[in-house]
Amino acid sequence: MKVKVILFAVFRDIVGSKEEELDVEPGTTVQKLLDSYISRFPQMARFREHIILSVNKEYGPPGKVLRDGDEVSFLPPVSGG
Repeated sequence: MKVKVILFAVFRDIVGSKEEELDVEPGTTVQKLLDSYISRFPQMARFREHIILSVNKEYGPPGKVLRDGDEVSFLPPVSGG
């Protein structure tokens, strides 16, 4: 099944692309997808605990099972003040 991954800010810089379309196995969770990115791009690991995950433009828990055609976004932590 296919999912679209949108990468923002520092993740775009690390991956070298603002989006990718990937084939994933049925039953793949958001966490498993994130883990695969961290395996491919170890620089992402330093953000592991603070990455904001979104599925179809809604915050998505790491355990959410992806469906064909889903759009997953990785957003960096936001700070301000």
